[in-house]
Amino acid sequence: MANQRDFSDSIKLEVIKNNLKKNSGSICCEICGNRLNSIEECHFDHIYPYAKGGKSTLDNCQILCEECNLRKNDKVLQDFMLEEKAKQFLSGVVFTDEKQIEEDPVVDAAVEASVSKHSKTTRMTKEHFDEIVKDFIDKNGDIHTIDFARAYNNLPSVHYVKEYYGNLNNLKKKFNIADISFNWNRETIKQALEAFVAVHGDISEKDFKKKNGLPSVPCIMNYYPEYTSVREIKKGILGLSSVHTKWTKEECIEAGHKFVERNGKITEKDCTSKNGLPNMASIYRHFGTISAYQLAINAPVSKANEYITKEMIEEAVIDFYGDRDRVIASRSSFFGSFKYTLDLITKKYTSFDVFCEEMGITVLKVKKPYYSKKEVDDAIHNWIFSGKNIPKSKELTSLGLPSSSSIMKFYQTWREPFVLYKKIYDEANRNK
Repeated sequence: MANQRDFSDSIKLEVIKNNLKKNSGSICCEICGNRLNSIEECHFDHIYPYAKGGKSTLDNCQILCEECNLRKNDKVLQDFMLEEKAKQFLSGVVFTDEKQIEEDPVVDAAVEASVSKHSKTTRMTKEHFDEIVKDFIDKNGDIHTIDFARAYNNLPSVHYVKEYYGNLNNLKKKFNIADISFNWNRETIKQALEAFVAVHGDISEKDFKKKNGLPSVPCIMNYYPEYTSVREIKKGILGLSSVHTKWTKEECIEAGHKFVERNGKITEKDCTSKNGLPNMASIYRHFGTISAYQLAINAPVSKANEYITKEMIEEAVIDFYGDRDRVIASRSSFFGSFKYTLDLITKKYTSFDVFCEEMGITVLKVKKPYYSKKEVDDAIHNWIFSGKNIPKSKELTSLGLPSSSSIMKFYQTWREPFVLYKKIYDEANRNK
C-alpha cells in the first residue's frame, strides 16, 4: 500500500500546472517566491502539516524550495516542544525561567500577517470579506465550501457567504471563477434523475452526488423550490408515490406478504425501498428482529440467533475445548472453526473481550486495529522519556509500540517521531 502521506502523481501534476499558471510559466516557491528550475528542487509540502491531521489532497499541497521546507520542519519540531511543555505544565510541573522554552522566531510571515489582519475585526464587513476571499482565490485559484471550515486557511465564517452572496456559486461569479459543475436547470435535473432511476430502480439521499452524474439536493431545491425534502423530490419529479418516510406496522406486513408471494422468502438484504419493502430500521422499530418480522408474514425464518442463549454458547465453548486449555492464537482463527459467529457473540456479550473474560479464554495475539495520532505520540513519548533508545522497525509491535505502518499514517517515516521526541528529551536533560 502506498504511503498515505505522499501526494499522488496526479495531484503533483495539478499543483505544478497551477503554479505555472500563477507565475506566468515559471515554477516558484510559494513562500519565498524563488524560481525552481527542476523537479529535484521542488518539495511538495502539506500546507496544513500531515502530522497535525492535514490530508494529502490537492487543496493541501504546495511547492516549496528546500530552504523554506526545512524552515517549516523546524517549526514542526518547535510545535512538538511546546506541546510537551503544555503536557508538563498540565501535570503540575512548575517552570522556572531557565526551563521555559522560547518560541521559535521562524514563523510564516504571510500567515502571521493574515491572522493579525483578520482578527482585528469583530464584525466582518462585505468589503473586508471580499478582500480576504480575493487573497485566497489569487493564491489558490479557486475556493470551496470546505475551505471556510479549515482553520489554517484563515478565512471568515462560511455564514458570510450566504449573508453577502446567497450561495457559493454567486460568490464564484463575483470573482470570475468558472463553474465547472454540470449546467443544471429544471429539465437537465429531471433527465438525470430519471436516467439514474431507470438503471438502479430507486434513488436515495446518498445517491445525489456528482460522481453519480446527479446534482446535490440543495441544487435541486434551488431549481425546484416547491420541494423541501428528498421524499417530495422523488414523488414530484419522478412520480415515486410509493416512497415511505415512516412505515406503519400494517404496511410492513402487507409489503412483506407481497414480496414472499413472489420470492418465497425474505432476508435482511431484501429489505430496501427498491424491493418495495421497509428498511431494517423500520423492521427493528416494529418487530425487534428480522426473525420476528419473518414470523409475522409467515415467511421462512432465518437462523434465529436471538433464540440462542448464553447457556447454549457456553455449551458450545465446552464442546469446542473439551479438556484443553482455553487458549486461542487470534480472534480470526477462533471464529474460523467456532460454532457461532462474532456478530452473535457481540450481541450477547457486548464485545469479544467480555466474552473471552467470562469464558476464561486467553487470546495470544492481540493487535490494536487502529491508533489515533495522540496514541502514537503518547506511546513514543513514554518510550523515549523512559530513557530507552530508538528501537528497530521489526521490534516495534513486540515491544508494545505502534507498528511502522500505524506511525506512518501520521509521519513521513516511522523514525521521525522517535527522532523528534529524542531531541526534546536530550534538550530537557541539558536544561536540568
